[in-house]
Amino acid sequence: MMLVAGMGFFTDAYLLFILEVAMPILASPYGFNLQDLTQYVSVFGYQVREYKVIEGAITSAALFGAFVGAALLGHIADRLGRRAVYGLELGIMIAFTAVSAISMNFYVLIASRFLMGIGVGGDYPISSTIMSEYSSTKHRGKLVAMVFSMQGLGLLAGALVGLASIYIFPAQYFQYSWRFMLAFGIIPALYVVKLRRQMLETPRYSLQVKHDKSGAEAATSKILGVESTVTGVDVARKQKQQFNKGEDRTNYIGSLRKYLIFLIGTSITWFIFDMAFYGTTLNNSFILENIGYSTKHSVLTDVFNIAVGDSILAGLFAVPGYFIAVALVDNVGRKTLQWAGFLVMAASYFITGYYYSFLQGDIAIFIAIFGLSYMFGNIGPNTTTFILPTELFPTDIRSTAHGIASSIAKLGAGIFTFLFLILGQILGNSGEFYLLSAISLIGAVVTAFTIRETRKLSLEVTSLPPSSGIMGFRKKWLARESANSEKINKEEGLLPEGPVDQR
Repeated sequence: MMLVAGMGFFTDAYLLFILEVAMPILASPYGFNLQDLTQYVSVFGYQVREYKVIEGAITSAALFGAFVGAALLGHIADRLGRRAVYGLELGIMIAFTAVSAISMNFYVLIASRFLMGIGVGGDYPISSTIMSEYSSTKHRGKLVAMVFSMQGLGLLAGALVGLASIYIFPAQYFQYSWRFMLAFGIIPALYVVKLRRQMLETPRYSLQVKHDKSGAEAATSKILGVESTVTGVDVARKQKQQFNKGEDRTNYIGSLRKYLIFLIGTSITWFIFDMAFYGTTLNNSFILENIGYSTKHSVLTDVFNIAVGDSILAGLFAVPGYFIAVALVDNVGRKTLQWAGFLVMAASYFITGYYYSFLQGDIAIFIAIFGLSYMFGNIGPNTTTFILPTELFPTDIRSTAHGIASSIAKLGAGIFTFLFLILGQILGNSGEFYLLSAISLIGAVVTAFTIRETRKLSLEVTSLPPSSGIMGFRKKWLARESANSEKINKEEGLLPEGPVDQR
C-alpha cells in the first residue's frame, strides 16, 4: 500500500518540478522562443517583460490546477468513497501529461498543465486519507510521512532526468528533450494506476460512513493477511457518537463549521509554506542565475547548471529533510516540528536576503544557507501540513477538509510562483527573501495557536471537535478525551493502536 500511495507522490513531484529544469529549453529557440517576446505589460502598475509573465504562467499552471483538483476530488472521496476515485487522479495526470509533452505552442502547454494539475491536487487528500485510515496509532505519522517523502525522490529524479537528457539528445535533436522530460513522468504513474483501482475501501470509511461491517472486515483482513473483525472500529464509532449526537452526517458545511479553527489553522499554515517552497523551488534557476551560478553561455549549459544545482539542493538538503521527518514525527510530534521548521526557515530566508549581494560570488555559502530552508522546511511544515489534516478531522469530512487545506495551499503556491519573477523586479532579490522570512514567522505563530498535537493518539481521539476557545484548549482536551478513550478501550477491548493494527 505504501508503494501504491508513494509512487503517486513521486510522480506528482516529478511532474510539478521538472519544468524548472526544462524552462531554459522552452524559453529558447528549441522550445517556444519566449525570450523573443520583448514587449512590456503592466502588472500592479509596474512594467514587466512579457516573456516573464508567460514563464510564470507555464510554471504555475499545474499549481492552479491542483487548487481545483484537491478541493473537488477530496470532497468526492468523502461523498462516494476513497476507492471510487483512487486511481482516477493518476489517469488525469497521465492523459494531460501526454498532451503537454506534444504541445505545439505555449497556450496548449499552459492549458494541459492546468488540467494535469487537477489530478496532482486530487492525489493529496485521497492518498493521505487512505494511508492514515489504514495506519496504526503508534506508526501513523511515520507511515504517512514515508508516503510523502517520495516527493523528495521525485524532485531529485527531475534533476537527474534533466542531466540525462543532455546526453541522450544530440544538438540536432535537442528540441525534443523538454518533451522527453515531461513525458517521462507518465512511466511511474502507469505502474501504480491499476493497483490503485484494485484497492478496497478503507475500514473506517466502510463502517463509520457506509455502515458496512463486512466491507470493513474484508479490507482489514486483506491488509493483515488474516481473518479479522472490526470491533475496534465499532467502539471508535461509539466514541465518536458521544460527541456527535444528532449530527447529520450529510451536512458537510455543519461538520466543517464545528472544526473551523482546525480548518483555518491547517489551511493558513499550508498556504504559507507552499508559497515559500514552490515559489523558490520552481524558480531555483533564476535564483542560481542571479548569484552567478548560471552564466547564460548556452541552453545546454543552462540546463546542465540548473540540473546540477537542483541535484545538490535536493540530495544534500531536501531529501534528507524528508527522511529526518519520518524518524522524528512520531517522537517529537507534528506541532513542534511545524513551528520549529517555520522558525528556521524564517532565519534562513532573512540571512539569505540580508547577505544576498555579498553571497553573489560565493555560491557554496549561498547554497548552504539557502539549503537550510529546504531541509528544515521538509523536516517540519512540508511534512506536517500534509499529515495534520488527516488526523484533525473525522472520517466523514476527512478528505474534504484535507482537500480544502491543500487546495488553499496550492493557490498560495501558484500565486507566488507566478509572481516570483515580477516581485523580484518590484522588491528586488533581497526583498523577496525578507517577505518569505516574514510569512514564515506568521506560519509559526498560527501553528502555535490553531494546531492540536496528535502524536500517539488514535484518529478517533485526534478528530474529536476542538474545545471552546483558541488558546489553552490543548491540555484540557488531552486530559479529558485521552481518559475517555482509555476507558472505552478497556471496556470494549479495543487496542490503543486502532482498528487495523496487526496483533
